Amino acid sequence: MKKTYIFTILFIFAAGITFAGIANTPHNLSVSGPGTVKSSTERRICIFCHTPHNARSEAPLWNRNLSNASYTVYSSKTFEATANQTQPTGNSRLCLSCHDGTIALNQIYSGTIQGTSLSNPLTGAAVLGTDLSDDHPISFLYSDSTVADNQLNSETSLPSFVKLQNGRVECTSCHDPHTETQYFLNNADINVLCDACHDKKTGTQLFADSPHSYIVTSSPVNAKYSCNNCHDVHNAKAMETGAGTIQLLRGNEEQLCFICHGTSTFNGAPVPSGTGVDIEANTAASPGTLSGTANYYGNPSCDESPAGECHEGEWSGTINNNERYYNKSHDVVSSAQGNNNTQMECINCHGPHGVRQDDLTTRDVIESLVDPDTLKPFKPSTTNYETSNYWNKFYQMNEFCLKCHNGSFPSSPAGRSDLTVSTDLNREPINVSNTYPNGVHGGGRGLNLPCMACHKPHSGNYMMMPDSIDWNIDNGAPFATNDASGTLTVSSITVNSLDDIQNFCFNTCHKNSSFSGHRSDHVDAVNNNPEVSCITCHFHGGYF
Repeated sequence: MKKTYIFTILFIFAAGITFAGIANTPHNLSVSGPGTVKSSTERRICIFCHTPHNARSEAPLWNRNLSNASYTVYSSKTFEATANQTQPTGNSRLCLSCHDGTIALNQIYSGTIQGTSLSNPLTGAAVLGTDLSDDHPISFLYSDSTVADNQLNSETSLPSFVKLQNGRVECTSCHDPHTETQYFLNNADINVLCDACHDKKTGTQLFADSPHSYIVTSSPVNAKYSCNNCHDVHNAKAMETGAGTIQLLRGNEEQLCFICHGTSTFNGAPVPSGTGVDIEANTAASPGTLSGTANYYGNPSCDESPAGECHEGEWSGTINNNERYYNKSHDVVSSAQGNNNTQMECINCHGPHGVRQDDLTTRDVIESLVDPDTLKPFKPSTTNYETSNYWNKFYQMNEFCLKCHNGSFPSSPAGRSDLTVSTDLNREPINVSNTYPNGVHGGGRGLNLPCMACHKPHSGNYMMMPDSIDWNIDNGAPFATNDASGTLTVSSITVNSLDDIQNFCFNTCHKNSSFSGHRSDHVDAVNNNPEVSCITCHFHGGYF
């Protein structure tokens, strides 16, 4: 029996026969291989990795020399197993003996490869290199005690096709070199393979229920599976520039979001199969304008002493806390953030793995937003504002806006120091915690406007004024306006400058007001001076 077994092994290596399933794959480097990288003369298939005699000890009958390279391993701010990650170990070292591109393909441990056609290292997309920071992490312990991330499944629930080696994730945890499955995967369904370990969600909102879970087939994404819409498992690079990224993303920061949520020069594609707002075009690309000497706003009072600044011929105030940049959007673009230490990104407000359209029938969570302090779904403290479901969400969002605009400025949310909102004087969010709730618009005199009645985060208009308003939903606005019906609809409002803000005011709530009814000197000031507007006197805390 023993002689028969040895004879069989010898016969396999001598004849180039394999029962392992690599004959029709790129791993067949012999002359019979189907790929472009193969020997011109060598007939033996297994010899490139295995030998029946004088083998290395790292794996059964292993026949390749191993690399002595030092590798840069994967790391990120969300990778919790970093302390247990080492240089590649186990089967991963075997795979890297070809796939790091440092050793010639014909460099075997025992014997000689016929011919010289494979005397160079592997090249092309299959090469991972020695920098593994853009590849899925390997050689880290996967256990409930070392991987605390609640977006990973328990080690005891992993299916049998996920192969841990000595408790560690290695290349062979996902790949089987002896199979004809695409990419040599342990499971032909890539979504199933990813979901075996990953349980992506935002709080309790599952990735499967998010539009981001759909497989996008429109250019430029053309993902083979939903995770691949935003991530690459190996050699992750930005689709637009080819630059390195973090977290295996296919784009850097907002540029990845703009692949779908914009009209960038790279793709020219809107939200796939949708008519979503072109957020990219509406996002500030410069630091904006500083409200300074000629553009002060901040609710000056005419009857205060000394006399109001307007009547002194000055438009600048001395209250530093009111000097702000004003833009057409929240500054998520790096060029807009400039050198002001701002770190605000799309994910400060949205959770990509669980985000979904708001359910107007629920009153305990805003599904489209995350708490900027915790990056979990935003749960307002007041869930019932005694109004319709539609408008209830609007009032709940007031609390969301005040997460930043109350002056607290989330710092290192959920341990993510890269998402700290700046507290630099001229870039910090306008603090309206005291002025807005007590002012006319905030309810101080009976009128309680939700923030989003006057502001639209992605509008692209000056100071984020909406480009259109529809108050006909759910029997009209639940707050008082000078439009008798309360069901006003206004579209295509032009707010492209400070002076244009009066167009917004007098085409919405104040539609039936007579602007000429104001004192004539105020009318002249607003009409004749482009540096003066309604908000020169009426701001978040205005009582005038």
